[in-house]
Formats: sequence, structure tokens, C-alpha cells
Amino acid sequence: MNASMLFASAADQVQRYDATKRRHAERAYDRQAEYNGRHQKTVADLEALLTGKAEHLDRRDFTKLGAGQVKQVAIPVGKTLEETIDVWRDVRREAIASTDPTTADYQLAATASAKIMDTEARLALQKREQSQQVAEANRAKAETFKVASMDLPTDLERELLLEQKRFAKAISAYAIQMEAKQNRFMTAWPSFSRSA
Repeated sequence: MNASMLFASAADQVQRYDATKRRHAERAYDRQAEYNGRHQKTVADLEALLTGKAEHLDRRDFTKLGAGQVKQVAIPVGKTLEETIDVWRDVRREAIASTDPTTADYQLAATASAKIMDTEARLALQKREQSQQVAEANRAKAETFKVASMDLPTDLERELLLEQKRFAKAISAYAIQMEAKQNRFMTAWPSFSRSA
């Protein structure tokens, strides 16, 4: 009896496993069929556009948005960064100028503010780079002027330089002699020993 019950429960488990597998396969097949059916039209439309046979495509009438419509602004709006900042300030002013601004207007104003800050930062970097280039050019001019202004000394200047060198040499010799005297350095005469 135990063996037949054990066999029945094993067969029951196999049947349940097969039924679950069948259910999962059916669901996967249904999902795949639904996906292909939904997207097959898109693939056909794209093929028609690519081949130039777009007669069967639906022509939809696009409605123009009223309230909350976002003003489109091209990114490079000015010839210079200052003009770009002015244009973005005008956009921000227009966005919040209405008596009852919408969320889209506030978003546009925030975008314009962000663009203004970004452009001001780029302008500051550009000015800093220009000032560094000017400072480098001035430094290079000063170096060339310094090198160009170095003339050969005249006879009188040469005589003064030689005299300064002799004076420095004499002072150093005098300083050495004075230091030796302070340290009680005396020249010793040769002494002969009497024990010879």
C-alpha cells in the first residue's frame, strides 16, 4: 500500500510540474504574439517610409498646445557670450511676465536662469584666460626689454667695477689676517734643537 501511495504522489507531482510548464509556455507564447502584433505595424510603417511607399500611413493632425506651451530657443542664441546672456534674460522675463504663469513657464524661467549662470561662468573663464594671456605677453615683453637694455659698460663703469673687485679682495685678505691674529696665530721661526 505504501508503495502504491508513493507512486501516486510521484505521478501527481510530475503531472503538476507538466501543467505548470504548459501554463508558462502558453503565457510566453501569448506575450510574444501580443508584442509582435503591436509592433509589427510599426515595423511595416518604418519599411514604408524607408522604401518611399508611405501612402498607407495615417496622417494625424497635430494640435497646437495652448497654455503651458514651452517656447523653443535655439542653443547658440548670441554671437557673443554677452548677447547670449541678454537673450536668456529676455526669455526668463517673458516666461514669468504673464499674470498667471504656468508650471511650464516656471520651468522655462528656471532653464533660462541655469543657462545664464552657465554662460556667465564661461564668460568669466574666457576673461580669466584672456587676462592670463595678456599678463604672459607683458611678462615676455619685459624680459625682451630687459635683455635689450643690457648695454656694455663704459670705460668709467669698467674702472669702477675693477676697483670694487680689488677693494673686495683686499677686505677679504684683511679679514683673514685679523681672524688669524685673534686666534693668536703667529708665524713661527724655525727653531733648532741643541741636542744634536
